[in-house]
Amino acid sequence: MKCAHCRLNFKENQMIKKNDIFFCCKGCQSVYEILHENGLDEFYKKLGDKTLNPIANQNSFKNYDEFINKTKEGFSEIYLMLHGIECAACIWLNEKILIKQQGILELDINHFTHKARIVFDEDSITLKDILNLIESIGYKASAYDPAKTEQKANLLKRGFYSKLIVAIACVMNIMWIAIAKYAGFFTGMDKDIKDILNFAEFILCFPVLFYTGSSFYQNAFRAIKNKKVNMDTLVISGATLAFLYSLWAMFSRVGEVYFDSVAMIVCFVFIGKYLQVFSKKIALDTIDGLNAFLKNEVLVFNGKEFKPKLANEVKIDDIILLRSGDKILIDGVCIKGEASLDTSSLNGENTPLLIRENDELNSACIVLDGSIEYRATKLYKDSKLSIIIKLLELASTKKAKLESLVSKISGYFSPIILFSSFTCFCFWFFFKNSNVELSLINAISVLIIACPCALALATPVSTLVALGKSLKEHIIFKHSSTIEDLSKINMVVFDKTGTLTNNELKISNFYLDDKIDKEELYSFIKLSNHPVSKSIAKFFEDQGIIYKNLDFKELINIQAKGLKANLDNDLFLGGNYYFLRENGIEVQDFKNTHFIFAKNKKILAFFEFENILREGAKELIAYLYNHKIKTMILSGDNHYAVKKIAKELKITDYKASCLPEDKMKIIENLNKRYRVLFIGDGINDALALKYASVSITLKQGSDLAIQSSDVLLLKNDLFSLIKVLKLSKNTYKIIKQNLFFSLFYNALSIPLAFLGLINPLIAALSMSFSSIIVVLNALRIK
Repeated sequence: MKCAHCRLNFKENQMIKKNDIFFCCKGCQSVYEILHENGLDEFYKKLGDKTLNPIANQNSFKNYDEFINKTKEGFSEIYLMLHGIECAACIWLNEKILIKQQGILELDINHFTHKARIVFDEDSITLKDILNLIESIGYKASAYDPAKTEQKANLLKRGFYSKLIVAIACVMNIMWIAIAKYAGFFTGMDKDIKDILNFAEFILCFPVLFYTGSSFYQNAFRAIKNKKVNMDTLVISGATLAFLYSLWAMFSRVGEVYFDSVAMIVCFVFIGKYLQVFSKKIALDTIDGLNAFLKNEVLVFNGKEFKPKLANEVKIDDIILLRSGDKILIDGVCIKGEASLDTSSLNGENTPLLIRENDELNSACIVLDGSIEYRATKLYKDSKLSIIIKLLELASTKKAKLESLVSKISGYFSPIILFSSFTCFCFWFFFKNSNVELSLINAISVLIIACPCALALATPVSTLVALGKSLKEHIIFKHSSTIEDLSKINMVVFDKTGTLTNNELKISNFYLDDKIDKEELYSFIKLSNHPVSKSIAKFFEDQGIIYKNLDFKELINIQAKGLKANLDNDLFLGGNYYFLRENGIEVQDFKNTHFIFAKNKKILAFFEFENILREGAKELIAYLYNHKIKTMILSGDNHYAVKKIAKELKITDYKASCLPEDKMKIIENLNKRYRVLFIGDGINDALALKYASVSITLKQGSDLAIQSSDVLLLKNDLFSLIKVLKLSKNTYKIIKQNLFFSLFYNALSIPLAFLGLINPLIAALSMSFSSIIVVLNALRIK
């Protein structure tokens, strides 16, 4: 009889009965009742025919307070590892139960790593309540600790290496024995000697099958438990059948033994798996490099001296000391000293950057020489480095369309092969009147030679290698599926300022009224982070104008238009001529990017700017033109400025004076006819970034643009964009090559094995080589 929750079979006298429903234990009964009370019975439909582990009631929790961080809004944030997750239904259940709880504000669970990010209000719910809640539905949770995760990975790696060494050592000795046997087969060999050699092969084969092959048995058992058949089921079924037959043949002294084939089958397949793990390690090396930054303390001034402090405990305005060799973990502004920085970790620039007083410092850089003190302008969790690492760790697990299709095919593939193997045995034994040995060997060959592994690896390994390659090129994909989407784009839409042109604008012309208070204007300009405002602020800084923190009231900052604020009953306006006209000020039209300042509706200053093309802009447009990809500019700037840049880049389609919602609507309409890639960097681009088929932003872009985009370019040049497009097209081409090879291999090899033209050893070799060829072809992406 099955338990209503875990679905495992028990005897009726062992079960707990309640309302004609049977449970194996109190734990399962408790979880069932919780789900029923919360209206989550749908969980059992999603679970399907899978089973769960019985619920163990343990209510002892460690103190994880040190892992709790505070968000900008003052709420608590923690990363937890969920244990006991068996399938997608388990993820669904945890999401539904947690998000319904009062006090849990945000929840993200990574479907692959089972890592959960939870933002909660400690006034409404405590961490202990959350851990209790997770355990009450049959799962466990522990705080995510990068150091412990690395230790577990190293332990796993050591176990993998030891199994590999055992397999290779045993197989090499078996091969020497096999050579002696095959030589004796032709020249003659005494039966007693042959028996001794057979027994020696058995001794050497045993650890290969049951130690090295233990992971195959575990994976096959899990699959069978969930009423599925996978590649490990096929391999281990064939190897075990050959081993059992050889054992019978050895003791009965009838027929030939195949211990050498069994050991080689397991060894070759295990080597294939090792290459997959190795390729994954290579692909993730750059992520490991970024995570290395997490494990450091910083020297913070406590009022008397600089003392070590954990990076996530540093507050805004804390003074931090940097010396030669130190890593910068937190963004800030230099207040004392000079230093030379290595910025290559994130942007790939090899030329050292000289930092002086008032210069900004970005996280993830390394001090080459010198010593500086700087003021933290952001918390660690809000710094660029931390944001980028979060993007990597919480990357969406949404599969590419091609990968989802292949997963479905692979799901049907293994049961079909198992049936084909049984049919092969029946064909040879009943229709060909062959002996049990030959029929069994041919059936085993069919089992082993079929390789759903090569088919299943075709997309994910290529994608993984591409992600590793992109990271080394300082490009971050948030979703693996973006690579496939990006390879199919046929239209690219650009924002102008900060994307096609540099954020810094060159002042070509300006006017300042004699009566203007420059300090007042400078302070007003500093209210905005727009590139135009930054250029004017730099203009005043170069003139030695002192910034005053004036008490501006009723500030209105309208993207793509301008600023509006009050100071001591005076109305301050600054922006383009559209904005000033909307506020009742008559002003002439400007042909270039401009900023007009008015106080109490009287114009006191204006600035005109020249755009400087970003490095790589012309080469990028030429690349798109050569590949017949349409281009377009959507900008909030005025018509003349946009037209000038469009003409310089030979882009015929452009729209100026676009508000954020205008950009969104245009992208939405374009999506009906094209696969659109949108590239922007400002807050006003966030809506368009969300609506495009694929969106890209640069590292210097606003935090909102970074969050809204699919791809982040850590180098602020457009050559990286050419690399992204080439990488996506190359990856998609290699994925198709791998899929074609996998299907062709199986279509050719399975009939040959069925007809008895391939023995188990050759089958194991060819199956392993098919996986290795797929992995090696994927590594060409590098």
